Amino acid sequence: MMLRNVFLVSLLIYAVCAANWEIREEGSAEEELEAIIAESLAEQQASPVCSICKYIMKKVKTRISSNATPDEIKNKLNSTCDKAGLLKSKCKKFVAKHLSTLIDELMTDDGPKTICVKVHACKPKPPPIK
Repeated sequence: MMLRNVFLVSLLIYAVCAANWEIREEGSAEEELEAIIAESLAEQQASPVCSICKYIMKKVKTRISSNATPDEIKNKLNSTCDKAGLLKSKCKKFVAKHLSTLIDELMTDDGPKTICVKVHACKPKPPPIK
C-alpha cells in the first residue's frame, strides 16, 4: 500500500514537472521572438514584420537539412509558426502569403536577412555614400 502511494505521488510530481517544462519551452520561443521585436523597435532599423521574418528564417534554416524537400521546408515553417505564441496567426499569414518564395529561398545558402529582403519583409541596406 505504501509503495503504491509513493509510486502515485512520484507519477504526479513527474506529470506536473513535465507540463511545466512544456509550458516553459513554448514560452521561451515566444519570449525570444518578443525580445527580437523589442530590440528592432528600439534600434528603429527594422519593422516588426522584418523581425518576425528573420526569426522564422533563422529557426527554419537551423532545423532543415541541406537537401530538404519543399514539403519538409513547408512543415518546418508551419511548426515554427505554431511555436510563435501570440504571433502565431501573423506568422501563418506571412508564411502562406510568401510560401513558394520562402521554400525556394530556404533551399539556397542565403541568410535570413537576405531572404526577408527578397520577400519585401525587410528593407535592403542603402548603398554606401561615396
